[in-house]
Amino acid sequence: MLKHFYQRIQVKKSDPRQPPVLLVAFGDSVTQGCMECGVIDHAHVFHHQLKQMLESAHPQTTFSVLNSGVEGDSASGAIGRLYRDVIRHAPDLVFVGFCLNDAMSGIQGIEEYSRSMTAILDRITSESDAGIILLTPNFMASKATHRIHAKHLQYAKDMLACQNEGVLAAYVRELRRIAVSRNHPVADVYAEWEQLAANGVDTTPLLCNGLNHPDVSGQNLIAKTIWEVIQKADNS
Repeated sequence: MLKHFYQRIQVKKSDPRQPPVLLVAFGDSVTQGCMECGVIDHAHVFHHQLKQMLESAHPQTTFSVLNSGVEGDSASGAIGRLYRDVIRHAPDLVFVGFCLNDAMSGIQGIEEYSRSMTAILDRITSESDAGIILLTPNFMASKATHRIHAKHLQYAKDMLACQNEGVLAAYVRELRRIAVSRNHPVADVYAEWEQLAANGVDTTPLLCNGLNHPDVSGQNLIAKTIWEVIQKADNS
């Protein structure tokens, strides 16, 4: 599914006059790079780190990244900006990361989430040559801490329940099912957080806003998880 992406890398390498290999990160606040309340970390957001990894692996190829993350957005909400923020740019690789905000609709919202994600994937596939990598989310907080900003306290109870009652996990299972049915590779970030928890790590302190935004190490984990998928696809 990433064949076009690797072809573009080689084309750009052999002909510098060709446009740069374009990556589009389409998602929510984590994709945007939101950290603590009111802070966006442009230097450590996962797709910037990934660009550096690609440049190191392919030093004779030029890569550009378009950050199409929007704080608070969901799969259904993002459909309206899909052409503007993704398709019209003719990307070579698209990261699709929606789940955290969608899961706040509860178990009853999974069907709508599934429809919206499928619509997004179908449009990218039919209206561009881009490869697609789906991203499962990081954990939400499992307990309240001092890191939660006063502006966000009204959401804290529902977010904790979403994590602790298995709602987010249910959405992740649906996302994985969609990926298999559509034959899209998955950077399974949620599985990495599951492994951290299984190893006894308290994952809530890894959320710099105390709710759902991974800290720098968490953004780095997303980048590394995607990088493993890209390397696997290149060697397959």
